[in-house]
Amino acid sequence: MPYKTIISILPCVAIILAISMATFKSQMFGSVAQQGDKPVEQVQRNIQVLNGMPSSQLLPVMHLMRTSLGVRCDYCHVAEDGKYWMDDKPAKQTARKMLQMVFEINKANFGGQSVVTCNTCHQGQTKPKAVPIIGQGAFTNTTAVAAGAKPDDSLPNVELVFSKYIQALGGAAAVTHIKSRVTKATMLRPKIINAGTPNAAILNRSETWMIETYQKSPDKYLAIINTPQGVIYQGFNGTVGWTKTPSGQREMSSSELLRLKSQADLYKDLKLKERYSKMTVSGKEVIGDHEAYVIEGLSFDNKIEKLFFDTQSGLLLRRTVYTETKVGLDPEQTDYEDYREVDGAWLPFIVRVSYLDDNHYGTTRKLADVKQNVPIDDAKFDMPRQPQ
Repeated sequence: MPYKTIISILPCVAIILAISMATFKSQMFGSVAQQGDKPVEQVQRNIQVLNGMPSSQLLPVMHLMRTSLGVRCDYCHVAEDGKYWMDDKPAKQTARKMLQMVFEINKANFGGQSVVTCNTCHQGQTKPKAVPIIGQGAFTNTTAVAAGAKPDDSLPNVELVFSKYIQALGGAAAVTHIKSRVTKATMLRPKIINAGTPNAAILNRSETWMIETYQKSPDKYLAIINTPQGVIYQGFNGTVGWTKTPSGQREMSSSELLRLKSQADLYKDLKLKERYSKMTVSGKEVIGDHEAYVIEGLSFDNKIEKLFFDTQSGLLLRRTVYTETKVGLDPEQTDYEDYREVDGAWLPFIVRVSYLDDNHYGTTRKLADVKQNVPIDDAKFDMPRQPQ
């Protein structure tokens, strides 16, 4: 999909405030998915190796490949509107051969799972790293186990981590005491200045969107998003989900409504554990100045996720979601920062969403004002009446 097409979709983005970048991308390219997510060769021209792959995976797969090699789209493609399908560049032919090789390796050795990927060998360079780094042999031998060493039994269980997290939020009683919430926030996101040129990504600049949200228990929600392209409204009155843009208004699809219902839930943080079918505390990692317990889980839509909880405060610091594609796992990361107490409940005032290509998709949302337990008329969440 050319960059110009991507930009034309932006005013129709729904559920901008969703917690996961998977939601953001699915909304940006949702027109493909809503058509039944046809095989990519039925939607795009000149597909020779990725046949049978869902068309919604095309852009994530392209980003995985170019990130693995540390290049831009025009390394392989004639990166102009309407010309991506052309085979003029030898690198595109080489890429097809390499994909076939990777598929065959995984099929012969790993049951077809994408264990070996472009990044396995390239690691951000156009030429694979074949020679070890000088001095690499001096690294600590982590495979040797000291005599009498005992396994690390200091990790808490999943229940304890989530219990501490709920207490860190202020406790279930404090969170459920909140019956309504009104917020004002800014969202910094990328802006492509000249989307029709091969070097468009180099010309990226940022732009700021202003966002107001209204929430009312149990499940009413309204977002008013001011963008350079116009104002976007997204609402749910407990029954009907709707979106309104400068080009018109409509009811949301079932998939859009499902995401909006989750966003509308004032108590969704208390239900975080309920999103996963399998969970385990896998270890500890350092995020910035904080040590965090890492919980690995499998979501009910079969995505691998990692949750990082501060070992001291118990607060959620990071969530990483891995979406499976034909060429490997597509990672997306959400960081939660600057927690503040508002009426007994703790909220992250900064939420950063990162992806392999932050030039196009990364966002930073900053809360400027939060008011809780304020009266909100139910009519505010209804779809506007169409003029007769």
